[in-house]
Amino acid sequence: MKKLIISIIIIVAAGWGLQNYTSFKAIDYAKIYWQKFDWSKINIFSNSAKETPDPEKQLNIFIRDSKFIPNLNAVRTGIKVTWFNEDNKTHTVTGEGWGSNEIAPGKAYSKTFDAAGDYQYHCSIHPSMTGEIIAK
Repeated sequence: MKKLIISIIIIVAAGWGLQNYTSFKAIDYAKIYWQKFDWSKINIFSNSAKETPDPEKQLNIFIRDSKFIPNLNAVRTGIKVTWFNEDNKTHTVTGEGWGSNEIAPGKAYSKTFDAAGDYQYHCSIHPSMTGEIIAK
């Protein structure tokens, strides 16, 4: 914490020095940037929680440590299911008659289950990774 405070003081002092002793107006540029920044995209100035996807419309599944988390989910038909690859390896989501291409780290795959049923899936690259969606 002490290093952070010292770093902030150094940055502010450097900006003040540039503003007053050179033709580079660092503080003026910072003001312009501050005014143009879209603060509505982040919610750090309010006490309300950030909006999360409506569970009646979307289900998120995360791929971490070569696992689907959570790996068993019940959803209503018509709900969009999105798998986010937060692992450092490439994975797939493969079911019977459906599936993704390779999902690189940081990428996602989505599918909507329109018919009721049990949909078992796995990673075709790592077959021990399994999961199941139960659409009702």
